[in-house]
Amino acid sequence: MWTSLWIFVFRSILLAFRDACVIFNLLSTASDRLPLPRVLAFASVGMPLAAIGLPMAVFVAPMYAEQLGLGTTMVGLIFMILRFWDLGTDPVMGWLVDTRPTKWGRVKHWLVASIPVLMIGAFFMFMPMGDSVSPAYLVVWLIVFWLGFTMLQTPHQSWVPMITTVYDERSRLFMWREIISTITLLSLLIIPTLLAINFGIDRRGQVLVMGIILMIVLPLTVTLAILFVPDPPPKADEPKMEFSWEAIKTAFRDPNMVRVLLVEILVGIAIAGTGGTFLFAAQWGFGVTDFAPVILMVFFVAGFAAMPFWIWLSKRTEKHTAFVATAVWSIGTYMLYLPLSAVGGGLVPLLFAAVVSGLGYGTPFILARSMVADIIEAEQAKTGENRSGMYYSLMSGAYKTGASFAIGIPYILLGAWVGFDPSGENGPEVVRGVMLVFVGVPVVAYALAAIIMRNYKLTREAQAANAEKLAAQIAQ
Repeated sequence: MWTSLWIFVFRSILLAFRDACVIFNLLSTASDRLPLPRVLAFASVGMPLAAIGLPMAVFVAPMYAEQLGLGTTMVGLIFMILRFWDLGTDPVMGWLVDTRPTKWGRVKHWLVASIPVLMIGAFFMFMPMGDSVSPAYLVVWLIVFWLGFTMLQTPHQSWVPMITTVYDERSRLFMWREIISTITLLSLLIIPTLLAINFGIDRRGQVLVMGIILMIVLPLTVTLAILFVPDPPPKADEPKMEFSWEAIKTAFRDPNMVRVLLVEILVGIAIAGTGGTFLFAAQWGFGVTDFAPVILMVFFVAGFAAMPFWIWLSKRTEKHTAFVATAVWSIGTYMLYLPLSAVGGGLVPLLFAAVVSGLGYGTPFILARSMVADIIEAEQAKTGENRSGMYYSLMSGAYKTGASFAIGIPYILLGAWVGFDPSGENGPEVVRGVMLVFVGVPVVAYALAAIIMRNYKLTREAQAANAEKLAAQIAQ
């Protein structure tokens, strides 16, 4: 039985990966396409980013709440408040990317500098000593951990406008990063299940293994990126950019940028909120424990398999049109969890809900980040300044704000409003409250995101005009 299950899971992953490759190869003309090795080297940094992002919500936060004695309310407050630390560090990191290049380029030295900071933070976050920790312990090491994350994520995203000026190739770069991130997430979800079922290893042991994986892949993937992806330094006659409040004001006066920032917050709430409460919903709403990580893995596989379709739709229409379509799909399919839980739950109903709701996962991130590359290009065509670091730092801050709310809001609601005890007994009313929080937070977030994105104005035609104008400026 076990052998057949894992063969089916891995076969599904391989087929989805094959289909993604075939479909995406059709999305760009040969003259537009970046070499695949370069794309994969860039996208490989998605591995440590994935090992940081959702596992923090799915496994690390519950570990501190349950096994290390802090409780859901305290953990929710700390995670939510400290993610606002990034609202200061992200703009600083973006300013450094824009204004402090070296002879090796604008980005690579910052990726290298992120490695020691992130590895120290990961060691203490994923490998706490003792049976309990104090709130101060979590606060200090979260600050270090998020700082290293910012030093990696913001420069990496800022790289995209420098790599390609082609509308759909930017989506391709982010899609491959999302594909690699998803494969990493699948591995990180398979490993805890195998450890729990075959060796009886609890959540602390599972998180320890995740931390070790992160500390291995981080230096390896950064090395691949800096070796194989070009990072041209500024030209000798290029004016040196300095920090500019006016540039920040300009970004916030751009209605397209404001829309993208708002939906980035909302999608962060939806996705991280799902991950942070999925194990609770699976256990208490559906009666599924050991196989919950496997089913969450299926959720990601479904999103992974559906990405080429949504990107194809964006190529046939517009990026914002495809974004709205994924949001509407997610709203409708998330609602399935409530009746399926109410009639008794079980493994098969949870699996069904995870598959259909997972089809909308991941693509909103790809489209939003690709839109920002277009916005940066439009501003550069207007002013002659490439402030990709600043713009992507705003995006990083927006996502992290959403992710902080996604841990803070559900955990506070579960602890203070629902009365949920993750390590004790919970009655039927509490379980219904858990399911309402699990479903309600992402549904509201996706609904608001769809409404905001409807009137996005930077279309394919406008981007092509900006690219042509910028090319003419460079040729002069």
